[in-house]
Amino acid sequence: MFFLGAIYLSAYYGYFRVDIFSAGFGFAEIAMQSLNVVTAPAALVAVVAVLVARQLAVYLDPVARTDGRDGSRALHRLERAVRAVARAHLYVVGAGLLLLVLWPWLGGFRWAAPLLLAAGVLLGQSRWSGGPGTAPEPGPSASASHRTWSRAVPVFTAGLLVMWGLSLAVGALGEREARQAADNLVRRPAVVLLSTERLSLVGPPQVKAEDLGPGTHFRYRYSGLRRLVERNGRYYLLPLGWDHRTGPTYVIRESGDLRVELFPGTRQECGVRCTTR
Repeated sequence: MFFLGAIYLSAYYGYFRVDIFSAGFGFAEIAMQSLNVVTAPAALVAVVAVLVARQLAVYLDPVARTDGRDGSRALHRLERAVRAVARAHLYVVGAGLLLLVLWPWLGGFRWAAPLLLAAGVLLGQSRWSGGPGTAPEPGPSASASHRTWSRAVPVFTAGLLVMWGLSLAVGALGEREARQAADNLVRRPAVVLLSTERLSLVGPPQVKAEDLGPGTHFRYRYSGLRRLVERNGRYYLLPLGWDHRTGPTYVIRESGDLRVELFPGTRQECGVRCTTR
């Protein structure tokens, strides 16, 4: 959970040039953020995959098939299909290698390459593939190194590939959601800064600076800002009209000379002509 949460948060806030560890996110917070990747499609795919794997394990296990079910034509077709896929594991690995060659053009689907490689390696370790690591052990005299190289190393490699693929998928999800948040920045909580001194806020024209007069304690008022996140008394703010390539991210700490006021963001769909705080 910590691993997936750290990848997700790093991709999300990294889009706004904010480092999650400098911002002070703790272990528990990062781990809880992994729940953001548990979407309805992901949960559905996981449940179906577990049920299918369980049924395959029952149907294809010669010890478990004692009730005559192995004589059905449908079951034999299923077993032949599984064996065919397992024997084609080298083609699955080749497809993964091909995606690695096409890496620069995969965009947000780069996670497919390591997952295909992991699937090919795991299929090669199944008893239906006919690979060198699937043959029965020659006897009690088989060396430990042979068992390690024939089984443990491929499985460990597949595990690393799965983790790599998950990190790419979660990172792509975090960046996609950050891009959506930037596109709908006007919906986030509005921020007004009141300061006794003039602030050097360089940003789009939507950031408005007002001089309330020399008789006012907080003389300068700045609006047109939206809150990204607040951590340990520091506000990470984005100006309306923020652009990922050139837009600044302001880090403001509230003090006796600077007050931060929060207001609801604009809820309706609108463009630059909307009246915002």
